[in-house]
Amino acid sequence: MFSLDFHYEDVSRQDLLLKLNHANVMEVPGSCEIRVVPKAPYDFIIKNGKLAMEIPRGQKLIQTQRGSTGKSFRSNPFLESNKDKGYVSDLARQSTLRGHGMSNFSVRIATVMSLLDSPVEIRENSMQFSMEIEFCSFSPELEDHFEIFEHIIGFNVTIVTSANTQDETLLPWSGFLQKDEGETQ
Repeated sequence: MFSLDFHYEDVSRQDLLLKLNHANVMEVPGSCEIRVVPKAPYDFIIKNGKLAMEIPRGQKLIQTQRGSTGKSFRSNPFLESNKDKGYVSDLARQSTLRGHGMSNFSVRIATVMSLLDSPVEIRENSMQFSMEIEFCSFSPELEDHFEIFEHIIGFNVTIVTSANTQDETLLPWSGFLQKDEGETQ
């Protein structure tokens, strides 16, 4: 059993409501969305980035509509944003997972995170980490299309939660900070 599974089953799930003093399960912070962006040269992202993102996500990218100003006010360094202006790249905007796609990708992440040596940063209502190209070896559908991924250095992943504080985010996701030997980053 992976240490992340153990951590969830025997630590987090058992007393999540007690530790945060929640009256019911609906108050426990959950995942809102997962953003996945490939780390690659800009010209490659424009040419093959959309296809490369559709395969690991198991979900076709859709074109989203911008507001009349063309701005997004979310500022996230993993999403190739310009913090001063609040702009977010089109690929980053289109690479957001929700619903069934988010659930499938979460299972895949949980399976490999304790095996990969990737630093995890937990913030107020999100956690960010990089998944190197080694991630492809854990997914047969990625290995079958490796020619698409050979120029990608890895993926930047941001999991956005409904938490209000860093402590609320940390508790259900603290298993990501554990490595296979049970040590914490």
